[in-house]
Amino acid sequence: MKKTAALLTAFLVLIILTCLIVFLYTRTQTFKVQKAVYGKDCNVHAAVIYKDVVWTFNNKKAPLMSVFKYFIALKVLDKIEKEKLSLNDKVAVTEDMIIRTTYSPMLKKYSKTPFKLSVSELMKYMVSESDNNATDILLSYAGGISNVQEYLNTLGFSDIKLFADEKMMEVDIQTQYLNTATPLDVIRLMKTAREDDLLSDEHKKFIDGIMIETITGGDKIKAGLPKGTVFGHKTGMSSRKPDGVRIAENDAGFVILPNGETYYIAVFVSESKMSDSENHALAAQISKIVYEYMTAQKR
Repeated sequence: MKKTAALLTAFLVLIILTCLIVFLYTRTQTFKVQKAVYGKDCNVHAAVIYKDVVWTFNNKKAPLMSVFKYFIALKVLDKIEKEKLSLNDKVAVTEDMIIRTTYSPMLKKYSKTPFKLSVSELMKYMVSESDNNATDILLSYAGGISNVQEYLNTLGFSDIKLFADEKMMEVDIQTQYLNTATPLDVIRLMKTAREDDLLSDEHKKFIDGIMIETITGGDKIKAGLPKGTVFGHKTGMSSRKPDGVRIAENDAGFVILPNGETYYIAVFVSESKMSDSENHALAAQISKIVYEYMTAQKR
């Protein structure tokens, strides 16, 4: 009888512990994100960094799309500091430097060439409005895609791979697969750039500002944050292939919590057969899960 009672007690304890573990797991952000992406016809890759704590979900390499413009911005600022140049320096833009068929808000204001813009204006067009022509102009200013790759390598981010500029991606949709990174590496670099000594305080403030002013992707990560939350980010969106698949819908940036602390988040949706609104809503849902988890931990 004693042996039977002991076995029964052990069995009951095991059941209670199992239930407790299941209960606790259902409260984790991993479970909530798994639930959000379940049954979705796409791949989802996500990462969050808060201080020294790292969380990832399917942290695999994915096409970067316009998120790579953030790396170009860093390289431009690095060039300015090392060569003692200025964001106010003017760049002459000629017809052979632009593509008329690509996404380019800049050409709405400057429709006739040649014209001149400061480096800071081009940076705002590239980051805040994701202008493709401004991107290739600044990429040339920075020494080309290989120079940006070399810069990333020297920073210890050689797993981020850059091969294609905007002109290449405009001409051949398959080249949109060439620039790749994991979401974790993207936000690791953002954290390094913002918190270490890569750039001067002036240039850190400048790039933070143009990221916060970003007008693209307002229905992605930003839509999952409470209204008024300070959020600086860089978005990216591919073309759709002939079969209707969207190669990538990306968003990555930093969120400043009400207490002034910061976390970094990236959500990449790739190979999606869903509509754009469904892709964006999924990124917003994951963002909301992360924000609520972060603020709950603080409480």
